[in-house]
Order: sequence, then structure tokens, then C-alpha cells
Amino acid sequence: MVPSPNGCAGSTATRKPHDPRVSSLQERIMTPTAELRYEQAETVAIEEIPIIDFAPFLHGGAADRARVAQSIREACRRIGFFYIVNHGVPESLRQAVLSEARTFFARSRAAKMETAPLLDGQWCGYLPGRGAAEGTQPGGSLLPGATKAKVSGGSLEQFNMMRVRDADDVNYDARDPIYQRNRWPADAPGFVETMIVNQRALRSLGTSLMQAFALALGLDEGFFVGMHRSPLATFGLNFYPAPVAGQPSADVGVGAHCDASSFTVLLQDDVGGLEVRDSGGRWISAPHVPGAYVINIGDTMMGWTNGEFVSTLHRVVSRKPVDRFSATMFMNPDREVVVRPIDRFVTKENPARYEPFSNDEYMRRFFGKFYDTMFK
Repeated sequence: MVPSPNGCAGSTATRKPHDPRVSSLQERIMTPTAELRYEQAETVAIEEIPIIDFAPFLHGGAADRARVAQSIREACRRIGFFYIVNHGVPESLRQAVLSEARTFFARSRAAKMETAPLLDGQWCGYLPGRGAAEGTQPGGSLLPGATKAKVSGGSLEQFNMMRVRDADDVNYDARDPIYQRNRWPADAPGFVETMIVNQRALRSLGTSLMQAFALALGLDEGFFVGMHRSPLATFGLNFYPAPVAGQPSADVGVGAHCDASSFTVLLQDDVGGLEVRDSGGRWISAPHVPGAYVINIGDTMMGWTNGEFVSTLHRVVSRKPVDRFSATMFMNPDREVVVRPIDRFVTKENPARYEPFSNDEYMRRFFGKFYDTMFK
């Protein structure tokens, strides 16, 4: 996951994600840090980030769905991360996504740059690497005045996508730049087809996850679905080149950040590299689990639930001397949605922790920050 609009769509917070003093989620976009080195994360029991069988929710009765929702509730309140298996997305499609990513990123820089969003104010398309240490600003650029890592070589590359819109979408032909157009490679029909099929599969899975989140919170099953009818969902392919000779592996990755999304769906290859900070401040490893997606809560969901579900700091560190690939979906609400704590989570004992905000303003600010820093 990465600090860009389609990688991990948030930025680093200087305070704990569930700190009640954090009054404005919009501020979290603009408060990155410049952490460049990463101590070894702890290896912990898998129960720390639970693996949840999602099949009973997709195919079972009310009791089955309630049981899965309860497991999700426990994970989202405690750490904000969980794995799902038996999620309904064919393994052949998941592997095809990673295969197409490997093929695309193996192209020459000139070929990849043909899809880069250089001139039109968009962020869809290819984003080249920015430096030896990523994660301090969108695109990996270092903060002004930050000490640059004394290393050289591999740096995160991305290919960014907006969701595939249906022809009956009222925003399909909108000229508003918030509705991004995908910038596909001209000579890669297999790539395009695979990514479109994947986007639609993850949109369907996302709807089921939203229903599960609602049930987990004691809300009507369609509560979150109703705010994601024409979502500003973003997708990304991420390539972390293997560290070059003489470059410490702990310097390559994505710095600590929280996602700006409602929630995120991550496909990791078998290299792994995701690390999560738990409530005690420990960095723990979230290894590759065959057949699984990693799901995490974003700042928007934390805002709706008034901190009931936590948006947790996480990072990516390429500690192995091999290339790493991943794919992400960041589910963001409809442009018109105003995010505010849901009434049932605001009490005298737990007053509103977060100010309401317009998702339209939130995402425009986010996308704008990304483009302004991307090629400077």
C-alpha cells in the first residue's frame, strides 16, 4: 500500500489513528513524516491479523452472515486489518493481475512513460519511481528539508487506474477531472481486459464487504452501499524493485501511513512486505497468505464510526532481495457524500471525534496534492 491516490490512498499521521485529539481527517492528508529507515517488524501469531472465511457471508444464512460480521467487527475495532479467504474472486484472475503487472513493469521506461499523466492534470497511468526511500509524499517525494537517504537504486513504480464506469452511470461522460479516465497501454489488450475484469470483480466484492461492515456495526445492510453507488474507487498496480547492491533492504518500500479510503483491498504476491502498527505501538508483519486478500479500514470509515473502527498505520518494506508486486483497490464514497460520525456512535461518553467533511473536497484535495508533487 502506498501514499498516492491509488496505492494506499492516505498519508502519514503524526498521531495514532484512533487518538481522540485528531479532530480533522482532512488534516491527515497533509501531515506526512519523513521516516526513511525501518526496524525489523515482529513476527506474531496470525490471530493478531485474523484470517476470516468469507464464504459463509456470501452463501450462508442470516446466522452465518452474523457470525462473519462479528469476526470482522472484532478485527476492525482492535487493529483495523484482517485477511479474507473464499471471497469469490477466482485465483486465476488474481494471478493474471500479478502476471500482467510483471509484464507491464518489465517494459522499457520509454514505453511505460507513454501512459504517464504528464500534461493533462490526471493521475491515471504510469508513475515512475521517485527515489530510494518512498512514502513521505504522494509519489514518494521527500518532504522539504528532509534528509535524503544515502542510497540509490530501486524505487516504487505504479500504474494507477480509476474504476470502470458503466454506460448508464450519470457521470460516465463528465468532464469534471475528479472522474478520471483510464490511460491504458495502446498495445496490451490482455492487460486492459484483465484489469477491467478485476475492477468489476473487486467492486462486487466491495459491495459484499460494505454489507458486512454495516451488519458488524448494527446498521442496515445497505447503509454503506448507498453511499458508494458511483464511488471514486481507485485501483493500482505496485512494483517494488529488488534492492540493488549495497542498498539496505530496509530503505526500500512505502513509509508509515493511513489510507484515506472507506476501506482497502490488497493482493500481495508471495514476497510479502506489509507491516502494521498495533495498538501497543509494535510493528508486526502481515505476511502473504495464499488465496487471501488483506482488508484494512481507511480514515473515511473511521470517521463514520467515530473511531469504533480504526484506521491503522501501516507500511511496506522490501526486506528480501527479489522484486515485489501487489495490487490494490481503494474504495472511496460517491463525490456528493458528506462524511460525519454516525449518530449511534456519538454519545456523552464518546463525543464526536471528527469534524464532518465533504468527500468532494476531500478527494479533490487529495488528487490535487498528488499531481502537484508527482513530477516536481
